[in-house]
Amino acid sequence: MNILVIDSHNMLHRARHGYGQGDHIMTFGFFRSLKSEITKHNADKVFIVSEGYPIHRYRLNPEYKGTRISIKDDGFYRQKDDVFKICSYLPITYIRHPDYECDDVIGYICETANKKDNVTIVSTDSDFIQLLELENVKLWNPIKKKFIEKWPVDYVAWKALVGDKADNVPGIKGIGSKRAFKLLGDKDFFGEFLSNNSNKELYDNCYEQIKLANLDGFSLGLEIKNYKFDEEKLKESFTKRSFKSIIEKAWPKWQDTMEKLNNVNSGYTVN
Repeated sequence: MNILVIDSHNMLHRARHGYGQGDHIMTFGFFRSLKSEITKHNADKVFIVSEGYPIHRYRLNPEYKGTRISIKDDGFYRQKDDVFKICSYLPITYIRHPDYECDDVIGYICETANKKDNVTIVSTDSDFIQLLELENVKLWNPIKKKFIEKWPVDYVAWKALVGDKADNVPGIKGIGSKRAFKLLGDKDFFGEFLSNNSNKELYDNCYEQIKLANLDGFSLGLEIKNYKFDEEKLKESFTKRSFKSIIEKAWPKWQDTMEKLNNVNSGYTVN
């Protein structure tokens, strides 16, 4: 089975910069991208994964993601609500944990998927590289339009050393990409580096922020909704928003794709 896992907020932010006019550009862009990815990867099952609030990361670093500029556009939040509402008319599984990020939930899906399943994550977020250690997992970057390669060293350790500006994870001062590779390529050299208590303390803190959380024991908090294909409501939603290129040209393909997914969705769950 081919499982497609969508980093929904990553896709939403890309859709914000789509072409067109009107009040529903982001909504249109999201669903156009979603349909394209389902077709491209020949998906049998689709997860739409949403964000929670990562309490454990803010405990480790109160300034986690503190450099990000909040979105002031009310239209973004209105359209985001629109997108998740319309998703309920598709034969997909919506999944979220209130206390964990989308990344952590995607890691949980990958870890609990049957090893015979092929799992493809759609996201430009490089943190998912750590999941490529799982043999049945691929990471597709929709901007670069290619699958991302496994990292030559432990990705979480490398990023804990260099830091992550996007998430405001500091890393260790003076450690760039090349030096991080050199450190991780020599076990004794790396051990000597961590023998410095201040290096070790900061490294461990950064490592725990970057590493995807283990949801075992917390899976009961997952919000999971298995939706079925509601063709009438989906078509009505697209018509109301004047998505003419879908309704007038692509609707038969949408029908075929969603009917195929509909046969799987009610019977597949994560453990």
